[in-house]
Amino acid sequence: MKSKRVVAMLAAVMMVMSLTAGCSGGSGDGSAQGEESEGGEKILTVYQGTAQYSEMIEQICKDYKEETGVTLEWEIPSDDPYTVLKARFASGEAPDIIDLQCGDYDTWYERCVDLSDESWTGHVYESSLNGGSYDGKVYGLPYAMEGSGIIYNKELFAQAGIESVPTTITELREVCEKLEAAGIQAFGEAWGDWGFLMHILGIPFTYEGAAETSERLTAGEETFSDMEYMDDFFDFYDLTLDYGWGAESIGHHYDDQANSFAQGEIAMIKQGTWHTDTIASINPDMDLGLFAVPLTDDPGQTKLQVSTTRFLSISNTSENQEEAKKFLNWFYENAQTYMIEQMSIIAPYDNLDLSETGALNMDMNAYVEDGMVYDSFGIEEWPSGFNTDQAEPLQAYASGVMDREEACQTLQELWNSRVSSSSSEE
Repeated sequence: MKSKRVVAMLAAVMMVMSLTAGCSGGSGDGSAQGEESEGGEKILTVYQGTAQYSEMIEQICKDYKEETGVTLEWEIPSDDPYTVLKARFASGEAPDIIDLQCGDYDTWYERCVDLSDESWTGHVYESSLNGGSYDGKVYGLPYAMEGSGIIYNKELFAQAGIESVPTTITELREVCEKLEAAGIQAFGEAWGDWGFLMHILGIPFTYEGAAETSERLTAGEETFSDMEYMDDFFDFYDLTLDYGWGAESIGHHYDDQANSFAQGEIAMIKQGTWHTDTIASINPDMDLGLFAVPLTDDPGQTKLQVSTTRFLSISNTSENQEEAKKFLNWFYENAQTYMIEQMSIIAPYDNLDLSETGALNMDMNAYVEDGMVYDSFGIEEWPSGFNTDQAEPLQAYASGVMDREEACQTLQELWNSRVSSSSSEE
């Protein structure tokens, strides 16, 4: 999603190669499933597909062992996590607990235990619960939620006489005009980074219905030019260019944007809650806010994109299913300590105190509580590889090389190519 995060994750992977030994005293190769150590202690194998939360994991392993006597043999692979996980199931060495993403359950539910009757399901936000469900049954405990919208500088808004955040595209344009009149640059986007373009292109998908739109594009029943909100998307994209760095946006990257915004040089950036720590590290006293991207003049459509990105599930081949359920309950019951207080991860539960997690997370939670969210980033059902492909035509549009129709045609060609490539591999 951002260059610094990728670097941090890679570094974390190197650190985590020894993490399983610290948690379990074992090799972490998955062979301990259903076994006990020489001392008779219980062992649960946990397989997590991302190294992002390795610091929290190490503490959880230590504390859970002290409290329950159960050893968590927690592994984070350095290779393609899904390929490794499929191999584990095929070899009969599946972990007890597996980490999955939103969008995985339409294929992975067959390997998971039904958790619909667990007590924690009554405290999970509905949109998050749906992300770990399939055909009305719950298969995953959600534990990480992020919101994507427009981060704004409240002080600069006040200087320009702006008293409330915009809820329509017309109001957003008026905000840009007021900021310009006050000598303040409205936007500053890092369109040189494909990940940020990926997130902005996801917006018209969520407005139209992300999964359904992706299905129609893949089936040839719709094209990018036909998409209901593509013109609205380009109208918004134009605002970020006209009231920002213009064509030069494609030469700006993550660090340029983060530093310029944190230093008060620009009023708004299209980003999300994941920017909390980055901005705070540069300017901890900045008065920030987060609002949903308006594409139309219907405020009822202006909802924040919120995606619950990670889930824990129990393998239905596990010999330790009841013990695994106990751990998931413990994990949920201690979310305040590990996720909120220690790691500033926003868990999607209705009984947590989020007051110390920063303004962006607080604003996201307000949208969630009001039911004003799209429960995806719009990108979850894209064909593999298209997330990076899309940057080229959008950058060409920003630089004036392509018009809207040409950009849409190229997006469609790239989409079709990825679909075709995926089909040939099956």
